[in-house]
Formats: sequence, C-alpha cells, structure tokens
Amino acid sequence: MAFVASGFEHSVANMFFIPMGITVANGAPEAAAAALKMSPDAIAQVFNYGTFINANLIPVTLGNIVGGGIFVGALYWFVYMRKSPAALKQEKSVGA
Repeated sequence: MAFVASGFEHSVANMFFIPMGITVANGAPEAAAAALKMSPDAIAQVFNYGTFINANLIPVTLGNIVGGGIFVGALYWFVYMRKSPAALKQEKSVGA
C-alpha cells in the first residue's frame, strides 16, 4: 500500500490491486456488497476483468504511450536536438 500511496508506477500497482479487488469481490460477493453498499449483481457488473481492461488498462496504456513517447520525446528534442539561435546564426554566416 505504501508503494501506491507514494505515487510510484501506477500501472504496476493497477495490475496488482485491481485484480485483487476483483478476486475479493467475486470470492466473497456478500461481504463486498455490504462493504460497498451495493447489490452482489452490481458488484459483478462493476468489478470484472472486462471493465478492468476497457476502463483502466487500455486508457492507461494509451496515456503512457502518448505521455512517454510524444511529450517526453518532444521535450528531449527541444532540449537536446534543436539548434540554439547562436548555432543557427553561425551556420547562416558560414553558409553565406
């Protein structure tokens, strides 16, 4: 729990805690329903692997691809690969 509370790697935490919750909800539906104040049928509709994949795993994976691949890549390009104004000016003067 401290791992999740610290904010480290949410994707790995989700792949453990959500299936654990699904297993608990399916293994003891009456206790889970009482704790969540829901009916066992509602628990089965909300806590299942289809919902986990469609409502969590796919959006998180796409977000990580966009965030890591595009935004971080663009930041590195901007910081390290883009030529500075001084270098562009020097290139212009050498080329002319």
